[in-house]
Amino acid sequence: MKRMNFVWGVLVAAFVLLLSACRSTKNITQTEPQGEGNADKMALSGLKEGTVTSKMNLDLNLGGKSLSVGGSCNLKRDEVIQLSLVAMGFMEVGRLEFTPQYMMMVNRMGREYVKVDYADVPYLQQAGVDFYTLQALFWSDVFVPGQEGRWQEQDFTISKNQESTILTSKAGSLLQCQFVVDLLTGLIRNTSIVATGQGSVPRLNWTYQHFANVEQKSFPDKMQLSVTGAGKDLTAVFSLSNLKWNAKSIELTPEPGGKYKRVSPDLILKQLIK
Repeated sequence: MKRMNFVWGVLVAAFVLLLSACRSTKNITQTEPQGEGNADKMALSGLKEGTVTSKMNLDLNLGGKSLSVGGSCNLKRDEVIQLSLVAMGFMEVGRLEFTPQYMMMVNRMGREYVKVDYADVPYLQQAGVDFYTLQALFWSDVFVPGQEGRWQEQDFTISKNQESTILTSKAGSLLQCQFVVDLLTGLIRNTSIVATGQGSVPRLNWTYQHFANVEQKSFPDKMQLSVTGAGKDLTAVFSLSNLKWNAKSIELTPEPGGKYKRVSPDLILKQLIK
């Protein structure tokens, strides 16, 4: 039970750290554009619709302490991100669910849960961080905070090197987002999100280590999330297998009742990084 409570807590911490990066403003240094992006190639190469379901292996490391756990990852475009953690191959011990209205994290072993509406968190609204920010990370999309997945090339400063197109968000948001896009394939290789201000604030990197072929489109099946600058460094590697497209529907999780206790995500974060 302690092992799975730690896994659940680390996952909650990872997403709280991502969202808490919005608390400080960012002074962005811009460079002049050095060429046009490859938006057309990006649109053609990646899967951007429907439902993707898969098995998942999750490798976690927080402050040098490592754990692995199995589960599933279910994604429905513009509707839900659902991560299920499983013990002994069959018993669900935790679930993380994100919709356009809220995020909910359920610890079945500890009988507690977190549920937060994006609209109820002022700094999330100010920074434009919402469901579509998280969806973009899992689906390997470019995004502009607060625009619900919509973007244009003029939203970014664009530069190139021999291998990549680099899109850096322009001033006007509390966050700086940067996307490193492979010139040959049009696939995103790395997304970074950072905010700077007084004191230490998290820096997030989301690296796409491998893509699978799903319906003749590329979809990320191995991704590494790393968060630094929050007291303890955190790494989570999502390895997906048995990917299926539109194979089944995804049902939303009802809010737990009965013996479940609703807790604050900030409380879990403080316990893990102290």
